[in-house]
Amino acid sequence: MSRKNYATKEEATRAMLDRARRYCAMSEQCESGVRQKLIAWGATPDEVDPIVERLRAEAYLDDERYARTYCESKILQQHWGRQKVLYQLRLKRLPKETIDACLTVVDDETYYGILRDTAARKREELGETPDTDRRLLSFLATRGFTMNEINKAIN
Repeated sequence: MSRKNYATKEEATRAMLDRARRYCAMSEQCESGVRQKLIAWGATPDEVDPIVERLRAEAYLDDERYARTYCESKILQQHWGRQKVLYQLRLKRLPKETIDACLTVVDDETYYGILRDTAARKREELGETPDTDRRLLSFLATRGFTMNEINKAIN
């Protein structure tokens, strides 16, 4: 978005705010992601804070809602483990309390059911070879499941 197209700074800021509103309305976003987008679109650092505050006030931006949605979709649809979700949310610079609260959105029974199903599908895919167990554990660990969770679900 070129600043040359706007007569005043206020017009450019208003256009940036409108673009950010559309971006947040399309899908759930976190604050750090919106800040990065605004800078990539050409917003100056002194414009970013007021735009983000306005988006928060208008409920376009809510990190708790984002974290909850992210956790649910990654665990229930992508079959990620809590450790991988935790790591990804830390990369998005969300507060620890927000991350901890969202990790409990999926109850343990559902979570371990997902882990068992994922392990069964992968075991079937791998077949019975001498290194099946090692490859299965490695796969589940890369999906974000801890060894304690894997042992509890498989045994």
